[in-house]
Amino acid sequence: MLKIYNSNLFNSELNAVYDYIVKRFSLPKEICVNLNFISAEEIRSLNKSTRNIDKVTDVLTYPYINIKVGEKLNLNDYLLDIDPEEKTLTIGDIYICLERAKEQAQEYGHSLKREICFLFCHGMLHILGYDHIEKADEQQMIEMQNNIMRDLKIDRVLFKSGFVTIIGDTNVGKSTLINQLVGEKVAIVSPKSQTTRENIVGIYNDENTQIVFLDTPGYHKREYKIDDAMDKQIENATLDTEIILMLISAKRPLVKQYNELIKKINSSAKKILLINKIDEVSYEKLYPELKDLSEVAKVDEILPISALKGKNCDVLMDMIKKYLPEYDHEMRYYPIDEYTDKDLRHICAEIIREKALMALDDEIPHGIHVVVTDYKESTNPVEIYAELYCERENHKSIILGKNGSKIKEISTKSRLAIEKLIENKVNLQIFVKVKPNWRDDDKAISDFGFSIDE
Repeated sequence: MLKIYNSNLFNSELNAVYDYIVKRFSLPKEICVNLNFISAEEIRSLNKSTRNIDKVTDVLTYPYINIKVGEKLNLNDYLLDIDPEEKTLTIGDIYICLERAKEQAQEYGHSLKREICFLFCHGMLHILGYDHIEKADEQQMIEMQNNIMRDLKIDRVLFKSGFVTIIGDTNVGKSTLINQLVGEKVAIVSPKSQTTRENIVGIYNDENTQIVFLDTPGYHKREYKIDDAMDKQIENATLDTEIILMLISAKRPLVKQYNELIKKINSSAKKILLINKIDEVSYEKLYPELKDLSEVAKVDEILPISALKGKNCDVLMDMIKKYLPEYDHEMRYYPIDEYTDKDLRHICAEIIREKALMALDDEIPHGIHVVVTDYKESTNPVEIYAELYCERENHKSIILGKNGSKIKEISTKSRLAIEKLIENKVNLQIFVKVKPNWRDDDKAISDFGFSIDE
């Protein structure tokens, strides 16, 4: 029997917790527990008088009998303590401070019902001999507590969140991987090297997790001032992150790639080494290299994957979640419905650049940049005006194509992709402009939003 005093809050839920514990521990139906809801001042007074502690706590428990963990309660041992009228054996009192419970529910980011049920469960376990003075006992109590609350589907929120940085050489599949893990297109993808020029944020959300992925520019030979800005982007991304995903290609010597990549990392973050593109090589070729790699790689995990096919990406997500910080409240850095920190203008500009990269010859892509100058979503169709910059006049002619055929192809493919993204018709106008050697021009680099500053 559960007797509840001074509150009618969640009585049915508290009785459900009580009934579950009675059944789980095979307790006699004749037992009784008193649950008292008291004020902060009252629980402070109880702490002072019984524990010599001048403090407001959330819950206090006073067992009436000495039960050891795992020991079965036998009523015959307590015949003199059984109430002659009610025929019940009171085995303890539990006191919950309602004010403190309300504060903790807000702190933890969950409901008052969940907090009160948790505190009551905690008190019941104390009555049944569980304690948390010693580390081993504490772990045993926490596990039992969590199991009970989980079974009743009213457990405290265990939330995981943090930052994960993806690094690697150009063309190893970093952008493909972030799109696969987030489940949305947040980074443009092309077979051209140096496609990604800045840190791209992709946000994964589920009920109990938020992972903020950073897709960094690929490591490559420095040729222009913009390369300094790209290197700075990578350095910044690895300094303040929980996990670093080190991406190398299964198509190139594994140990050599690892040795070159690890020298560029100066971070205490957890490191997961990913061998990408395993769908493009045979197992017979890959296995001996994986064996050699495992002997030299000083990382927390090694995992072969295919970012394109999604192979082992579910395993990777489990690995990431394992190493993320845990919170007992919902800890999101971004709203749950966001999957990137970039606005629509930026995303549209990157879509146009992606289509241009796919359409143009190898000597041009690195020198192009796209800026969306106007985005009118109040019109129907949505009007988008963009400027596509290149570095030379002869590049402009190639981008335009004969009778405007090339820019028309880029524009059409871009428009269709943007329409799919925003689920609306689009009128897209792209103007090709020349900004000579902008990749070596500090002002142009800054105007385009790149910076080598922290």
